[in-house]
Amino acid sequence: MSSELNTKTLFSAHFLCWRILGMLPPKNSYRPLYLLYSLVINLAVTVGYPLHLIWGLFTSTTMYEVIQNMAITLTCTVCAMKTLAIWWRFNKVFVMFEIIRRQDERLTLPHDIRYMRREVYPHVRRIILLFSILCSFIGASGELSVLVAGLLGDWKLMYQAYFPFDVYAKTRNYIVAHIYQFVGISYMILQNVVNDTFGAAHLALLGGHVRMLCMRVSNIGHDVTKTKKENNRELLECIQDHKDLMEYRRQLEEVVSVYMFFQILVAGANMCVSLVFIILFVDDIFTLAYYMSYFVSMVFEILPSCYYGTLLEDEFQNLAYALFSCNWPDQSVEFRKNLRIVAEQASRRMFVTAWLFRINNNAFIIACKNSYTLFALVMNLK
Repeated sequence: MSSELNTKTLFSAHFLCWRILGMLPPKNSYRPLYLLYSLVINLAVTVGYPLHLIWGLFTSTTMYEVIQNMAITLTCTVCAMKTLAIWWRFNKVFVMFEIIRRQDERLTLPHDIRYMRREVYPHVRRIILLFSILCSFIGASGELSVLVAGLLGDWKLMYQAYFPFDVYAKTRNYIVAHIYQFVGISYMILQNVVNDTFGAAHLALLGGHVRMLCMRVSNIGHDVTKTKKENNRELLECIQDHKDLMEYRRQLEEVVSVYMFFQILVAGANMCVSLVFIILFVDDIFTLAYYMSYFVSMVFEILPSCYYGTLLEDEFQNLAYALFSCNWPDQSVEFRKNLRIVAEQASRRMFVTAWLFRINNNAFIIACKNSYTLFALVMNLK
């Protein structure tokens, strides 16, 4: 029954966040008002927040300010790019969920449903939960470091940035600037959670569905109660599933390839900047907690996607072996012809790319190597 599995509910938080972020307009009378809200909030934050940080970076006068501002400026700039990249191809997200719905309908046997709920769904939930907790901690520790410093007599902004007024001339000016930075970074954190968990969660889910397909294919022909005609029909259904999953992979790649390319490049620089700031400038526990959690979040921005991207490659590769694990010698000529056709397609190595990079563990290693190279260069120039 189609009601047995409803994978889309795993992403209910994403749809809620997309609504808050102005990316999912309703189809009712409130649509014009929502579009106005979306325009205002995205101009003020998605576009305005990175710009005010970039301008502040160019007006920084000390090495402390430059390094402090560099990491958050890169992160917010790439975050805005990721949001716009997903928004640009948002129609493909609905195509992906339609394929997921069809795959849910295919899984009717109790052991298949049990496998999805116990082995696949927890990975998706874990990705979303862990990254949400980590990003929330970053926002909280950043605000606490500002408040503690202020109570000790050194009121300052969360980040060195440009404002069209003198922030420290009046208390009101400081409050306005501080609220804008706090609300803006909260909004950017929400964007980051949605963006960075989207790709990793779908890679994990797609890998799970490919594994389920391998299990179904390898069992064909071993049930003596089924006729050769029934086995051939079951193989044709699996071939259609394979086509659906290939289309799922293609749609996912089109959504994430642009922003994952820049994410992999920028992650190394952000990890480097975080480590340099921790070693050279951190002098209180809240700032240390902020930059340590920031460093970990930079790792987790790409690690889950790379890890599940590697597993996905392996699962697609295993499909070729699963095809020849079925009882094909005892089947009809038509069955064997169909098997040869799909085996040729399944023998090709499938992966998800981010322009120049495959999204797998090698991409993560590249980011770490880039980070170490930049770190060694900066420390030698210190």
